[in-house]
Amino acid sequence: MTVLPPGRQMVLTWGIPRSYGGLTAALLQRSRMFDERGGVPVDVLTCEDRPDPIATAAELAERAALSTGVRVRNLWDWLRENELRGRAVGPAAGFSPLPADSAVDSVDGVVLRRVRTDPRGAVQQIDHLRRDGTLAASDRRDVPAPDGGVRRVVVTCDAQGAPRAAWRGVRTLYAAWLDRLTGRQATFLLVDSKAMARFAAGYRRPHVVVVHVVHGSHLTDDGAALRPSRAEVFARLGAFDAVVFCTARQARDVRRRVGPLPLLAVVPHPVSRVEVPSGPRSGAVVIARLEGIKRVEDAIAASRAAAESVPELTLDVYGDGPERDRLEERAGTDGRVRLRGFVPAARGALTSASVLLLTSRSEAFSLVVAEAMAAGCLPIAYDVPYGPRELIHHGRTGWLVPAGDVARLTATLVSALSTDERVLARMRRDAVARAAEFDESAVLERWAATLRRAARRHRMRERTWRFREMVRRRLRIG
Repeated sequence: MTVLPPGRQMVLTWGIPRSYGGLTAALLQRSRMFDERGGVPVDVLTCEDRPDPIATAAELAERAALSTGVRVRNLWDWLRENELRGRAVGPAAGFSPLPADSAVDSVDGVVLRRVRTDPRGAVQQIDHLRRDGTLAASDRRDVPAPDGGVRRVVVTCDAQGAPRAAWRGVRTLYAAWLDRLTGRQATFLLVDSKAMARFAAGYRRPHVVVVHVVHGSHLTDDGAALRPSRAEVFARLGAFDAVVFCTARQARDVRRRVGPLPLLAVVPHPVSRVEVPSGPRSGAVVIARLEGIKRVEDAIAASRAAAESVPELTLDVYGDGPERDRLEERAGTDGRVRLRGFVPAARGALTSASVLLLTSRSEAFSLVVAEAMAAGCLPIAYDVPYGPRELIHHGRTGWLVPAGDVARLTATLVSALSTDERVLARMRRDAVARAAEFDESAVLERWAATLRRAARRHRMRERTWRFREMVRRRLRIG
């Protein structure tokens, strides 16, 4: 068993959405790996003020996403059962609980939230209730500020629903929660979401090593500029003890952009081994969230065009999302394209499909490509930054197609399905061997080395900070 460096392991992300995709699947798989292979339990911390925690827990159970030592803890659920120390509640806190006739969110008939919105539908206040109906926390986003604007104030309440403590701004509440959970014990905090990375860049504690894990491409779709959603975090990468990327090419590109200051590391996602059947395969498959960045319409168009040359071709699309209605119109009604919706066990289709189509505008590691290769399903992928090229040896373990070129995608699909079966069998064996390089044992070794480096950098930074503080105090005294 690989020994991770001593310390508690925590993961910080915004939330676990219904029908979650690659980012959440990857962090949960990493957490299971730390628990089962590294022997260290993991707390996955979420801050989303979700209305239906029971449904999320049911989905995690259905997908067998958690191992024995992996626990998911949500801030607002935690506040229903626990208390935090904060500022005294004064008039400036704007404490004004919502009346019982406000709009509510309930679970199994139990009201857990009351919500107030403005005329445009923007949330102005959420009151989080305990199951006995008492108020646990009131989150107001429209408290008048001295400068004439508004500010966000969270007030937590005791077991009777009386106000107990207040926080100006939700980030101060996040920090208090982390302080309570870490309890001054040595802790590694892995931050997976962009939203929480903006907070974590300013969270500095002597006992907490903070590591930001970048799951997606940092570039716009044309590769010419930094994504606006990345700008704030990338301006402060040096605040983290380490920043982890899935591919070496992305880490090199970021290094050229941000300079030598941050500790950048490369750790791919782990890929589980599967039993690869030896029987015949057929058809193509897509596994993706149905949203614009995935360009599933290109896969549908290519498969329908390829079916003119390969009449037996079918395409199964697994996933759900905002683009589903539009994609169903493009799929047609002849059964050549089948939208299966969200299926927790969708990756099982990779053991019987001949090829996987990946048509994203951008990727980081392309976990689904690696999983397809592990299952002997050959990928045909758009050559986008950053994942496919790092995984696929063109013509040997799959095929790369110029991004956005539906005609080339169609031609490659026809060629792949027309290739001699002996050639395809050899390619499948090579694909399985390539995916084996990312098995959990190898990836855990890389995580252990990365966290040790991050801990050393953290100790050096803390010594430097304490020395500077000592000098400042002496100068002030002098």
